[in-house]
Amino acid sequence: MDTNIKKMLEERNNRIINAIIKKAENICPGSIALIGVAGSFHSGDIHEKSDLDLCIVINDDRARQIASCFILGDVAFDIYCTPWNRLEEMSEYKNPYVTKLLELDIVYCSDAKYMQRYKDLSSKVANKLNQVYSIEDNEKADEFVDKAFKEYANAMLSSEYGECRYTTADMIFYIEFAIYMYNKSYIKKGVKRIPEEISRLKHLPLSFSELYWKVIKAETMEEIKASATMLMKAVKEFVKQMKGRVDTKKEISEADIKGTYEEIYSNWKNKMYHAVDEDNAYLSLMTAASCQGFYDEMYDEYNIDRIDLMRNIKANNLKMSARAFDDAMEEYKKYYDKLNAEVRWYIDLDEFERNYLG
Repeated sequence: MDTNIKKMLEERNNRIINAIIKKAENICPGSIALIGVAGSFHSGDIHEKSDLDLCIVINDDRARQIASCFILGDVAFDIYCTPWNRLEEMSEYKNPYVTKLLELDIVYCSDAKYMQRYKDLSSKVANKLNQVYSIEDNEKADEFVDKAFKEYANAMLSSEYGECRYTTADMIFYIEFAIYMYNKSYIKKGVKRIPEEISRLKHLPLSFSELYWKVIKAETMEEIKASATMLMKAVKEFVKQMKGRVDTKKEISEADIKGTYEEIYSNWKNKMYHAVDEDNAYLSLMTAASCQGFYDEMYDEYNIDRIDLMRNIKANNLKMSARAFDDAMEEYKKYYDKLNAEVRWYIDLDEFERNYLG
């Protein structure tokens, strides 16, 4: 950038900042804690039309009187206030927008205690970013993936181009958040630099950049949906990989598995065969799905193989579905045998009473 233009922009910024300080001193003295320059003027990524992004930290609501949104020449400015509780929330690192705690040039501070308070919050979030990736970090990132899948579903159900384009933009937004969080990173230089920043992160879905840009550049609704599907499939696999980094599965013991085979029998087995007798495809499907949920919970918690019951559930062959259910039970029972766990199976009530009461 031309030196004279840069100097002119800096003078403009200084006058705006000085005007804010002067107005605060006149109408709400003591309400402003500090002012910092963020965004492009902090990073140096400026152009002739760059506006001034300020973080004005306030002590009370009186300071909101200094807020203003205006157009100066052909550049718009938004002078807004940030209460301390917003920075405190930011310090918890719940999303990657923690920039104003880590990328800020402080240009005004009304009292040294406010600078210390700001530094403490900055250190707090920096410490969180420097800690080893944990299950809590993974869960935070997963929340954004869940939101991305919701927007993906909305896009797939869209019949209007505008709606489809809008929901996929939201999908991309949440995917970006998730990837920053999976990498324990944050947005450093604003929206326009996000694609560039993400491309340099260590942990990314397979072929991420290619798939990401296909969604962004897709022209027709069909192209948007197809490219969004490919991207979400890659993200889904990536989520599994990232969970593997913090997998805390336990080795299953006899005490852990005891009674679970019997539980499967009690809750679902006879329903599967009742569905056959009644020719009830709904009962067969929902019973199997409920049991699959149980198998998945065990798989998530313990170091065992995943049992995929649903792959053999057929709406047009309920007998085959019932047999598949039995096969899955036997596959699960292997862990009983391996752990020398006995199935509590009584021939009659007399045997039950002897064992249960004795």
